[in-house]
Amino acid sequence: MRFHPLEHAFLDHKGVDLRAPLGSEVMAIADGQVTGTGYGPLTGFFVTVDHGKGWRSRYLHLNKIGVHKSEQLKQGTVMALSGATGRTTGPHLHLALSHNQQAIDPVSMIAIPAGRTSPPAVAEEPAGTPEMDMTPIVTLVSGEGEALQVGVRQGNKTTFYSLNEPIEQGNDVWRIVRQYGKYKLVKATPKNARR
Repeated sequence: MRFHPLEHAFLDHKGVDLRAPLGSEVMAIADGQVTGTGYGPLTGFFVTVDHGKGWRSRYLHLNKIGVHKSEQLKQGTVMALSGATGRTTGPHLHLALSHNQQAIDPVSMIAIPAGRTSPPAVAEEPAGTPEMDMTPIVTLVSGEGEALQVGVRQGNKTTFYSLNEPIEQGNDVWRIVRQYGKYKLVKATPKNARR
């Protein structure tokens, strides 16, 4: 679920939006066959690739398509140029990934070693890797008035909160405040945290 910037509501978002300047090269994430290209009012120009064994990837909001249906691709083949076609607020690449017709978060697959078909149940950290900083930070503000939602990132996860909602992290409680036209987090004292 994510707060949709055009609908101003929380909607299911099957994929990840990757920052990409207009005209960036879009490459196949793995070997496969192009099963569809075209244009849709929401998706804009798109390419769909079947990677076999139930895996499929889709690339949306493209500016230019450089492949055709049934074409065989190798991982890294430039298929298209990124754009801002369809229903979008600006240039980016929407990458969708599915396995046996079930949506998979592409971010969960980015660092998986070759030959593994799913992310490890427990993250493997090399010895000496520093612990991830879990200090909450404001990353996104969306909506206005009563519908205002603030995206707060803790580690690699972003959660949306309303202005009066406390944010708990370990033994600490944080509050969202607006100061000089910007939103930030302040650590609340236990006395203030219960208000």
